[in-house]
Amino acid sequence: MLGVVGASGGLGASTLAVALGVRAAASVGATVCVDGSFERGGLDVTACIEHEPGLRWPDLSDVRGEVDGADLLRSLPADGVARVLAARGSPVPDDVVGACLGALSSICALTVLDLGGSLRWVAECTDVLLVCGPTARHLADAAAVAAEVGRLGVPVRLVLRAGRREPVTGEQVAQHLDLPHAGTLVDDSQVVADAERARAPGTRRNGAFVTAVDRLLAELEVCAGRGVDADRVSA
Repeated sequence: MLGVVGASGGLGASTLAVALGVRAAASVGATVCVDGSFERGGLDVTACIEHEPGLRWPDLSDVRGEVDGADLLRSLPADGVARVLAARGSPVPDDVVGACLGALSSICALTVLDLGGSLRWVAECTDVLLVCGPTARHLADAAAVAAEVGRLGVPVRLVLRAGRREPVTGEQVAQHLDLPHAGTLVDDSQVVADAERARAPGTRRNGAFVTAVDRLLAELEVCAGRGVDADRVSA
């Protein structure tokens, strides 16, 4: 399970989480993007599928016992290849969250957990991408988040969110924070335009953003053969 967290607000961590699921699904099979923070909603809006039918976290609050991952995945909203389990601003029992995360990660080639403003479920992740901006405030926030995640023994990699003419490089920021540099997301006006047109992040065939996301997936060695075929899920 891959966690994504923004060191500060407004860095596009949720957009990155959805794009990772979308881009990976084309090559690895079934993927799912999951809200890991329940105080807000929801990742389905980021994915532009809030109008699609399917289960959200509150619908699962009364689940008890073992969860069938394939059945759950098929019940989630989707518009294309990646499915989303979104929050709706209401709490979900911890045992339900744990059971659902385990079920989904057991059958999906990639489960992306958008940690949001909470690190409650970070220990379930095998890796975490920490999205950080270039300012002193961003760096201070990132150092605090990295330390908290590191205490739980989860590997953290840095993703720099930068302007097109940003003088600071991802490698420099990673060195400052003593973190591995996973990649850099340069501002891409297409991402904003796509959101305004209800087009999900990562669905473009090319562009600076999708190229960077593809490089992140390669850096993380996300590969085929780890989960069920996406065609079986939609059947």
